[in-house]
Amino acid sequence: MKDGRRVRRVEKELQHIVANFLLRGFKYPLRGLVSVTRVESNEKLRTAKVFVSVMGSDADKEESIAALTEHVQDIQNEINTNLRMKNIPRVSILLDEGLEKTLRIEATLRELARAREQAEE
Repeated sequence: MKDGRRVRRVEKELQHIVANFLLRGFKYPLRGLVSVTRVESNEKLRTAKVFVSVMGSDADKEESIAALTEHVQDIQNEINTNLRMKNIPRVSILLDEGLEKTLRIEATLRELARAREQAEE
């Protein structure tokens, strides 16, 4: 990797641009609480994966990801307008289930701690 700092800076900028666009400029309804959790790009910054977390039911997740994927060109146009680079990365939208898994693990740990406290009493 030649310049990992540059890749990380571009990833953060992409995350910021996409998140702001979803808040202010995305014209299609999204169900659930949608947030851009991270962006991963290749070393040459030709492609970028935008990971989106959707808090809500499974139907909410499917509908929101479908809407984002269907209108990914609108997101790409926003990036093209706001990112000052010679070659703009092509973006794809992916569901990030990491936050949900973390919340499930934390809930399980809390239940185990509660069960241990009850067993000690």
